[in-house]
Amino acid sequence: MADCCNNIPQACIPLQPTPTPPALTSDCFVVNSLVCSTNVQKVAELILPAVTINPIITIDPTGTITPLVTLTPDINGAVSNTLLIRDKVINTGFIPANITIAGIELPVQVNLPFQQETECPGACPQDTLTETPFQVEAVIVQGIAALGITVAAIRFKVVFRTTITVTRPVIAKLPGVKPVQDLNPDRCETNGTPGLPTNGNAGSLNTSTILGASQPPAIQNQPNQSGTVSLQQNPGQNQSPDGSDG
Repeated sequence: MADCCNNIPQACIPLQPTPTPPALTSDCFVVNSLVCSTNVQKVAELILPAVTINPIITIDPTGTITPLVTLTPDINGAVSNTLLIRDKVINTGFIPANITIAGIELPVQVNLPFQQETECPGACPQDTLTETPFQVEAVIVQGIAALGITVAAIRFKVVFRTTITVTRPVIAKLPGVKPVQDLNPDRCETNGTPGLPTNGNAGSLNTSTILGASQPPAIQNQPNQSGTVSLQQNPGQNQSPDGSDG
């Protein structure tokens, strides 16, 4: 690439200002220090009465579902909420999914909720938390036979994984990038009760609202289904003459 100053007349060169590097007040820099990084397996799960899904569904005493029922998770539409407390990451959310009966997809989706607590030694509420896109590992459709006062039901489950990383900005000194101090010295201070922040309030994650605020943004994840389990075999009978499941 040509020098932008090559075409300046010789008489004008002495008038050009000489570039100077910015003056630094110290030889310290702010860098992100790794607190913890771990692979986490999560399970989103929902149990629905068979009759709620469709009255034609029967489940025999071995858990065999008739007709064929399948589940397709919409991992791109997953909603995830995170709460970072002392030494722990709490993650809640849900994965929308489509249910198909005998090849016919139901007109509405269902949400499979999940909750996960992950140990992260040294983590504090004001650290920075990042989470990689969810990767589906298995999809499970399990028939549950009626017994006693319970009705026949179907358990829908999605097993997926992600990587949770917690970082913290610290002041470091060159050479060798040696950490000098935390950018926020009061990051982990408590009021005498372990795990409680300085204001005395425990960590809180509540998705309820007073006037119906909009839903939190969905995490964009790329599906990578590597396993599917569906308990579907030959037709079975679980309907008693009086119409109740048995």
